[in-house]
Amino acid sequence: MGGGASGADVMTTRLETRDLAGGYRGVTVFSDVGFFIAAGEILTILGANGSGKSALLETLQGLLESVRGEILLDGEPVQNLPPEARAARGMSLVSDRRRLWREMTVREHLRVGAFRRAARSGWRRRALSLHDLFPALPSRRGARPGQLSGGLQQQVALARFGMSSPRVWLLDDPLRGLDEATSGRVLNWIRDAAAGGAAVVLTGQHVHSLLGVATKAMLLENSSLFPIPSGADGLRDPRVRPLL
Repeated sequence: MGGGASGADVMTTRLETRDLAGGYRGVTVFSDVGFFIAAGEILTILGANGSGKSALLETLQGLLESVRGEILLDGEPVQNLPPEARAARGMSLVSDRRRLWREMTVREHLRVGAFRRAARSGWRRRALSLHDLFPALPSRRGARPGQLSGGLQQQVALARFGMSSPRVWLLDDPLRGLDEATSGRVLNWIRDAAAGGAAVVLTGQHVHSLLGVATKAMLLENSSLFPIPSGADGLRDPRVRPLL
């Protein structure tokens, strides 16, 4: 979505964390987390179920409060900003819980996705491109989430996210419920976004696919984040094998 990035843009750090700790009320599930991701990079974060991957992404977006540490978006601290302010600055999350609105139709979800000022221009063209990505959605544009299968609900969540035209992508289990063909299109969409200058953070249980698309990878284990190889080397890593 968008043209290619210049060499200068590719090296621009979009998102950085420093000594970040957080989790759920009264329970810290990750601590001392530090990483950075530049425009054009795809970071896959792996971990066992319950390791804190979802909590980490929700903390980055501001849906959960951090306990300590910094979150820098384009070099500016945002850890004290509400989620909508982070979204307005170009960071957006697809939660593993999807967070669809029960009374809104598919069409309304896509339209509200283009809420931020930078996303309003060209929203019709963007909607058409998302119809190509998710060809099952146009015929269901008047349906509400409760009338859709889990896989179609996932497509609505991803399409709404795409309508916001974010520069920092936070995708929690993006392939959940998708068939093989749709998963392939979504992975290509992610690659194209990075090639166009987006910075992407992925988590989820589809280890082969998420490592395959990554330019770098990390493992969240025992509350800490460690670098691991991406691609085929990552699949051979003994720390990753239990997740396969």
